[in-house]
Amino acid sequence: MAQLPQIKIVLQGDKGLYLGRVNRGDTNPLESAHPEINRFNSFTVHSLGTNQIALQGDTGRYLGWINRGSTQTIEIQHPNIEGASVFTVENISPGVVALRAANGLYLSRIDRGDRNPIEAAKQKIDPYCQFKVTTLITE
Repeated sequence: MAQLPQIKIVLQGDKGLYLGRVNRGDTNPLESAHPEINRFNSFTVHSLGTNQIALQGDTGRYLGWINRGSTQTIEIQHPNIEGASVFTVENISPGVVALRAANGLYLSRIDRGDRNPIEAAKQKIDPYCQFKVTTLITE
């Protein structure tokens, strides 16, 4: 029996930059920072049922929200698929999605001056919560 290929995706934000891991020392936050597709911004998709997914980064860890007090940052820190690393996909238009974290908030690009982190921050979908999806298929 032939093995199905792994499905990888990249997500592109409202400024045309790809969402990817940025090494900030002891954290690996997701930021809208990459002008080109690379290993830091491609994610293996794990389908978990109706409209629910987990995204695995290049480190083997999963994307998930982490409560950092006043912010709900999205980081590639979770070693396993668990509640905080499960996202609900909402289709906006062909090839465009919004992702809702387990805390009920939508992922959004947040302008913090010289950084544009992705945080679980919005109760309603706005242009900063909409991500263009490009599918990459790898063996």
